[in-house]
Amino acid sequence: MKNEELAKELTKIAEKNIYALRGRGDLERRNADWKDFPLIAIWELKDALREAYELGRQEAKKEE
Repeated sequence: MKNEELAKELTKIAEKNIYALRGRGDLERRNADWKDFPLIAIWELKDALREAYELGRQEAKKEE
């Protein structure tokens, strides 16, 4: 998976699982504390990390 594709997939995962990131459009730095450090629930983070891990596992299987 190319970096651009990976960034899009990670953004989708983040927006799906983390309420504060919905509608953000990307995961790039904004140089503003209130935009770069959103308040998120630990279960949102856990779900997003789990989904990103699964994406990585699927991509690794494709490369075998």
